[in-house]
Amino acid sequence: MAPARVVTVTEGRQANRFKVPQVQLADSAVAGRINRRIVALVLSGETDSRLSVRQQLRQAERTCCFDAEGGRGWQTVGQGLTGCDYSVLLNQQGLLSIEYSQEFTGAYSWEQALHVTFDLRTGRQLALADLLADPPAQLTRRMHGAISRRFGETLAGMGNEADSAVITTVAERFSWDWTAKRVRFQSDAGPAEEARASEPDLESFALTPHEVRLYYERMLPHVILNFEPDNTYHFPYARVQPRGLLVPVAAKATQVKLK
Repeated sequence: MAPARVVTVTEGRQANRFKVPQVQLADSAVAGRINRRIVALVLSGETDSRLSVRQQLRQAERTCCFDAEGGRGWQTVGQGLTGCDYSVLLNQQGLLSIEYSQEFTGAYSWEQALHVTFDLRTGRQLALADLLADPPAQLTRRMHGAISRRFGETLAGMGNEADSAVITTVAERFSWDWTAKRVRFQSDAGPAEEARASEPDLESFALTPHEVRLYYERMLPHVILNFEPDNTYHFPYARVQPRGLLVPVAAKATQVKLK
């Protein structure tokens, strides 16, 4: 199947404040299904879906940045969702995987990156189980190990950059077990009163031509956000069990690696 043609729709009084992707396919109904879902995700479902994409972007900008009640008119910064952008991570073999970012402004500004993958034949948003045959419990255990290793490395590297109070705060936010040298997750055995870290969300994933990416984010307070570990975990196709539309993508990755 041919890749989708992806075009950018941009709106905003500030240049390129709001950007969303829209796909063009031979089947316009499938393209429409994908495009509506993308807009709903990127704009958090807070605009009128009956409007055109550009009208929804204008509505989002007005919501964040036009002060009607205070009479101050258009604001340079705004509040709430104040911008969005995207990148295409995979567009081949009937699969489209997109990373979209949202910028928020409140007491301070922050960004978050989220991901969505579509079947270009049907327009359906895919779950990880549609693409990998690995049992979810096994993937979760692998993520537990990878998260604990990375966070242990983060703590070890903080010795020369932070005082003991900051190190303790970061360890507590990640439910770090100093004795076992690992993160305590909600599914782990132990006393009910122990603080537990949230489980990795296996639906927070993306595809590239070479790997599956899983994500785990535990946002720290703004003042120590620089100690947040990298939240991306890389699983080359050779280390997982691709299924369905992902099989030819994985096969192509293997062929490229052998050359």
